[in-house]
Amino acid sequence: MSKALRLSEKWFRRGLWLVAFVFASFLVGLGGTIVGDLPKVEQRQSLDDFMDAAQAKRLRDAAKTAQVQARDAQQALEQAQLKHQVAQSDHRAARDTFGNWLATRRATERPEQDPELVRRTAELDGLRQAERDALAAVETQQQAMLDARQAEGRAREQLRQLEEGARDAWQAALRAQELRVFGYRLALTLPLLAVAGWLFARQRKSTWWPFVWGFIIFAV
Repeated sequence: MSKALRLSEKWFRRGLWLVAFVFASFLVGLGGTIVGDLPKVEQRQSLDDFMDAAQAKRLRDAAKTAQVQARDAQQALEQAQLKHQVAQSDHRAARDTFGNWLATRRATERPEQDPELVRRTAELDGLRQAERDALAAVETQQQAMLDARQAEGRAREQLRQLEEGARDAWQAALRAQELRVFGYRLALTLPLLAVAGWLFARQRKSTWWPFVWGFIIFAV
């Protein structure tokens, strides 16, 4: 009988320790949620908060506009290069045809072909000019693309310098914010440790000892 009672008491105490650990687990979860939310007490600051907002917006807009212009110029350049290749091909073919025709004329020495010579020469000159115009269009788009990329590069460099100028103040503010959050955590933790110490000294063998030990485990 006494052995059965001792066994029952043993399992009962184990059950109470289980209650203590469950209570501690609940408090740990609750405390973790509270401590995890502490950084939200402070407003999260970004690098932009320490920059001239109007200047930063102007530079970002300028970089974005230049990027779009460079992309448009690239597409226009591809079209211009294609047209230049066609103009080159037409001029080359016409020049070869004209050379063959001119060789035939010299061989036959037929004066009645002089008007045809004038017409073919004018046609060849027109194709040569078309090739030059196509090349000029290519060069124009190349310059437009170069200008846009340089403008984008300047805007991004100025934005980088603006960010670098604000970075030290931003990092200092982040460190101060982290210290404040650490202080909040200490303000919560130290009283809990003090209460846990008092409970350990005075209440660890009281009737409510499972909850006392659960709180002590949580606080430690």
